[in-house]
Amino acid sequence: MDQDQEQTVANSSLKTSETPADKPQVIEDKYGCEHYKRKSKFVTPCCDKVYPCRFCHDEQEAHTVKRKEVTELICVLCDTRQPVQATCQKCHVRFGKYTCLECNLFDDEDKNQYHCDGCGICRLGGRDRFFHCAKCNMCLPVELQNGHKCVENVSHANCPVCLEDIHTSRIPCHIPNCGHLLHRTCFEDLLHSGHYACPTCQVSLLDMSDLWRFLDNEVTMTPMPPEYKDFKAEILCKDCHEESTVKFHVVGLKCLSCGSYNTCRIKGSPCPDPESLDVAASGSHSGNDDHQPQGSQTQ
Repeated sequence: MDQDQEQTVANSSLKTSETPADKPQVIEDKYGCEHYKRKSKFVTPCCDKVYPCRFCHDEQEAHTVKRKEVTELICVLCDTRQPVQATCQKCHVRFGKYTCLECNLFDDEDKNQYHCDGCGICRLGGRDRFFHCAKCNMCLPVELQNGHKCVENVSHANCPVCLEDIHTSRIPCHIPNCGHLLHRTCFEDLLHSGHYACPTCQVSLLDMSDLWRFLDNEVTMTPMPPEYKDFKAEILCKDCHEESTVKFHVVGLKCLSCGSYNTCRIKGSPCPDPESLDVAASGSHSGNDDHQPQGSQTQ
């Protein structure tokens, strides 16, 4: 065997000894979209177009797609169009490490996903960290299992700030003491804008004790003019929902039941206290009796 033949045989043996790891990868790391890392694309039933996920569709189209109505998908490896299933019928790749065929959800990223039968959708965060409240009809942190205020079907509504759906939103929710949900980002925007009451029921969104003490001091340091010092106002407290009659002050009207300044006036404008008017009137009458003309006599 000459030198050229020996070289040919050597090259041939090198090719046959290649391992699968030495071969080019069939799929690159960059697959899926900004929302999900998956090896499939949806064929949307509403417009018969191909999108990586429902969010990509909704961002481009003037209508929304219902994820559970999708019946076909396309494998990104072999480009095979097929019914929705966990693995490709041709190349047998799994479309996502997490797969939920009820929600048509595939994702290779571990987000502690789990499917909640009560909510009817997949949730994030881990099944062991949440429980489903039948009355609220949503998953809540286990810390609230014995201490939350139930509001029927609370998540089946729009966020009162951005007006987007809460139940299927990917944005975390904030649960204030009143029980009305809003997106956490919207809650933070409210606080940064100086709004501290629930947009739905007007109950304080957080502990306002420090602010109430500050307002107490402001009231003390800001006396009302003499003509208004005896004025009273009837108020309704938005925190405890009790009505009371309090001294009118321009700084704020403090609830007599819970001490909150989250109140509003009811039953008309502030007016003088009737008791102070009676005292003033009696003082006026006694003063007139003391200054009767000396020559006057009763007959």
